[in-house]
Amino acid sequence: MRRIAFVSPLGGCGRSTLAAHVAALWAQHGLQTLAIDLSAQNTLGLHLGARELPLEGWHPSAAQGLWWGSAAQENSAGVRLLPHGQWEAGHAQALQERLHQDSQWLDTQLDSLDLTGTGAIVLDTPPLPSPLARQAAHCADLAVLALDASERSLRLHAPLQSFVSTLPASTQYAVAITGVDPRRASRREALRALHQQWGDRVIPYPLHDDEFVQEALAHALGVHQHAPQSQSAHDLQGIADWMARACGLDLGGTP
Repeated sequence: MRRIAFVSPLGGCGRSTLAAHVAALWAQHGLQTLAIDLSAQNTLGLHLGARELPLEGWHPSAAQGLWWGSAAQENSAGVRLLPHGQWEAGHAQALQERLHQDSQWLDTQLDSLDLTGTGAIVLDTPPLPSPLARQAAHCADLAVLALDASERSLRLHAPLQSFVSTLPASTQYAVAITGVDPRRASRREALRALHQQWGDRVIPYPLHDDEFVQEALAHALGVHQHAPQSQSAHDLQGIADWMARACGLDLGGTP
């Protein structure tokens, strides 16, 4: 089981959108896929067909030192989801203490799920520098930095370079650029500058700013289901295919 972590210090940059669609598109091709929501916002399930925020999740169990796999769900597309669940201050504090005491905590938890066969674990994370996001990136086979095409992303190059320099040799990393809008000069310039900053680390399928993404979310669908001919559906399919190749995953199944 390959591990893919979507990380970013930015809010609203499309981490959950990317994680959900990559998981759904891989599952559509018959790949065994588990999506784990590590963020207290608890919204990944909404991108995978849930009508309401999941009340149950891994967070309360993990905070108490219990096995967290029993909270897993499955959607109609065949994606298994392990939601975060409701946020509670006491559980959050207990988990933070565990993370500070054990830098391999998340790695151990993922191993305890005892998943076998070929497939992927997709991790949606809270914003960096959250300890949980750092642990997710460090135990991943591929860490994907989500950056939108904006000035704020350009200013993060130095700290993010410092961050990726700490990743183990076994972890690849790539940059997914979101929020691309060719109609806006500032967005075009930011896209060009991000390519200059990150070079061949940039996934060659930027995600365009497309209203169909939010429309699909409102209908509890993936954009590839809601508007399969849209630019964003094309972008996300390209991202999913590129990442599968980078992770050595076979998408030979028929969607």
